[in-house]
Amino acid sequence: ASACGSPRVIVIGTARAPSASGYVEVNGTTETTTRVQVHLEFLHPVDTLDPSLHAYVVWWQNGKNPPARAGALTYDPEKRTGILKAVAPYRKFVVKVTAEANDKPSAPSDFVVATQDVSTLE
Repeated sequence: ASACGSPRVIVIGTARAPSASGYVEVNGTTETTTRVQVHLEFLHPVDTLDPSLHAYVVWWQNGKNPPARAGALTYDPEKRTGILKAVAPYRKFVVKVTAEANDKPSAPSDFVVATQDVSTLE
C-alpha cells in the first residue's frame, strides 16, 4: 500500500450484528464535506434481523443536527457485503448503519448494526 492511500477507519458490528465488520474509507474532503465509501462484510440478510426489515441504511450524525440519510447500502446476498459511496456534509461525524423497513426512512431506527466516528479535521 502506498503512503498516500486513502485513510480507512475500521468498523465493528454492534450486538445486533456481531459478525459484521468493515471500514469507512475517506476519498477526499472539501472545507465542509467528506467523500467516503462505507464497506461492510459478514452482513446477514436484513430480514433475518426482523421480517419487517428490508434495507441497510447509512446515516451521518454530527451531534448538532438531526441524522442525515446518506443512502442505502448496496447489499450482495452471496458475498454478504454492503457498500455505499457518498459525500458526508461534515468533516467530523459519526457513520451509523441501521436496518430499516425501506431504503428511504426519514429517521434512523433502533436497529443499529454498525457505528463509527470519522474525523478528517487536522
